[in-house]
Amino acid sequence: MAIALMSHIRLIGLRTQQNKILDVLTEKGMFEVRQTDELPVELAREKSSKHKELKRKQDKIVFALGFLKARHSAMQNMLLAHKKDESVDFFYELSGEKYKDARTLIEKDDFSDVRAKEYDLLSVCDALEGISFEIVETESKLNAISVAAAERAPYSASPLKLSELGAHGKVALLLYHSPQRKNVESALDEIGCAYDVNNGLVTVVCHAKDEAEVDKTMSAFGYAKCALTDDCTAKEKISELKKQYEKTEKEIFDLTKKALGYEKYVKELKILYDVIGLEIERAEAEGGFLKTDETFVLEGWLPEAYAQKTVDEIKSACPSTFIQLLAPEEKDEPPTLVQSNKVVEPYESITNLYSPPKYREIDPNPIMAIFYFLFFGIMIGDAAYGLILAVVGLIAGLSKKFDKGVKSVILLVAMGGVSAIIWGILFGGYFAIDFGANKVALWFNPLEEPMTLLILSIVLGCVQLVVGYAIKFVRLCMDGKPFSAIFDAGSIIILFGALGCLASSMLFDNVPKGVTTAAIVLAAVGLALIVIFGGRKNKKIFGKVFGGLTGIYGLVNLLSDILSYCRLFGLGLASCAIGFAFNTLGGMLLSVGPAGYIPGAIVLVVFHAFNIGIGVLGAYVHNARLQFLEFYGKFYDGGGRLFAPLGSSTRYIRFE
Repeated sequence: MAIALMSHIRLIGLRTQQNKILDVLTEKGMFEVRQTDELPVELAREKSSKHKELKRKQDKIVFALGFLKARHSAMQNMLLAHKKDESVDFFYELSGEKYKDARTLIEKDDFSDVRAKEYDLLSVCDALEGISFEIVETESKLNAISVAAAERAPYSASPLKLSELGAHGKVALLLYHSPQRKNVESALDEIGCAYDVNNGLVTVVCHAKDEAEVDKTMSAFGYAKCALTDDCTAKEKISELKKQYEKTEKEIFDLTKKALGYEKYVKELKILYDVIGLEIERAEAEGGFLKTDETFVLEGWLPEAYAQKTVDEIKSACPSTFIQLLAPEEKDEPPTLVQSNKVVEPYESITNLYSPPKYREIDPNPIMAIFYFLFFGIMIGDAAYGLILAVVGLIAGLSKKFDKGVKSVILLVAMGGVSAIIWGILFGGYFAIDFGANKVALWFNPLEEPMTLLILSIVLGCVQLVVGYAIKFVRLCMDGKPFSAIFDAGSIIILFGALGCLASSMLFDNVPKGVTTAAIVLAAVGLALIVIFGGRKNKKIFGKVFGGLTGIYGLVNLLSDILSYCRLFGLGLASCAIGFAFNTLGGMLLSVGPAGYIPGAIVLVVFHAFNIGIGVLGAYVHNARLQFLEFYGKFYDGGGRLFAPLGSSTRYIRFE
């Protein structure tokens, strides 16, 4: 379990064999392209001409998938809206096609089959694009009908044909509307008009010469003049528009139905997206090659364990190829490939959330996994909860349904469940049931002895901090800085030794007096190292003399780190207390008699499920925080770049 050693491969081959060489490297899934170094010869870099065309194809697929997803949702809405309207023929049986972003597990043969269907699938994209234009045009028509109906709605109570409005010789027939009823009668009387007021609708008959004055008066009162000229009443026109609307709506339904007929190609379109994505990766890689008319230069990274075998396969396929395997130079920054066993592998996701390790850094995952495992179980603290998490998590995590990232989290929780079983047995926690005088705990019950749980949390925290400083000590020694290891890490380890001796003398009886003496001596030595050598890096004498005092002040932060582990105590105790409270509530319902059995059972199941859920969430987040800040903060830099082999970046698919 360590960071895999990388080999720098440099390859010079014939351009006629370039695709064959890339096929070998891509098939293995263990080659990451590296920008080719400038060689002492006159070579040219070419930009791949097909890159733009490949991106165009991929964009067409993205549009097609997005359009189908939108039409699927639109069809659901249309069917729901017309569910009770039997007068309209809106019937369609939606497929179970789901548009999730989770990657689908496929076989290599499926990948090859879709590659061969590229022309037909791109034709599907073109067809969907054509349908989308038709739908946009029809929806615009539908909106225009809605606007026209809305314009006529205020005048639907008028019996007049709209074409009759306006001036007719010396007489003008006018129609006005206002959403609010306003007293305009007196103003119209002054002009000398005949009028009819019906709610917000005012019909006016006046001399043609008074039309302008009537318009001005009605406008002042907030009335809008009807300028429509339909050769029918507004009500008749609205009825006509309603029929047009229903007809146009049916056209959209039919077009949507036609579009969803292509849903059967969704899976293949997703595969084709990644097929083209891999071709884009190769095209981008080719764009970084140095080339002549006849040859090309390729450079990249291979895990050392696979390097020679890969070279042999390339040589077998293309004997004329020249290949060098080089060790990484000091200036190089190779990618990080962490090699862990099946137990530790899920914990890599926690470290990657913080930052992947650098290539030349110590892999922290094996040690971090031990503490994460222990802390998770304490925070859950119940064997029954742990059994549920372990069984469900292992079944789900070992299935092929989930992607690697999701599977890692599931397995992480499953192993946390195993830890919860162990701690639950020690604590006597089984669905937080109160067993009364029966002592079921192999060690102690946190609700009865909370201080013991607090001490346990702090002790485990101190152990992890000591391990962190020990790793820092080893790392500084490996970097050729033994004095820094002693002064910066060793001094803190000595202080923890003093703290351990002091705690032993306080917590246990019959401890030899020499333990207390050892605590005093170790504390004095540790503090002396900090005070004397804490300012050694300062250039000025004053800084060297008094710089150590800042190190003493820094011990306050160390105390804060120790107290951070009280969250183990807090979450573990909370899980027990909340479960106990739920049992009390459920027990009250069950005690009522047969009428309370079902409600009581429902309360217990739902509430305990809730307790498990918040327990897992709290354990996952707070556990990660302890690793990131308290543990990794002592020795870990991170900032590495994960190994990304050619052909591994897929969006919709994954291989076994």
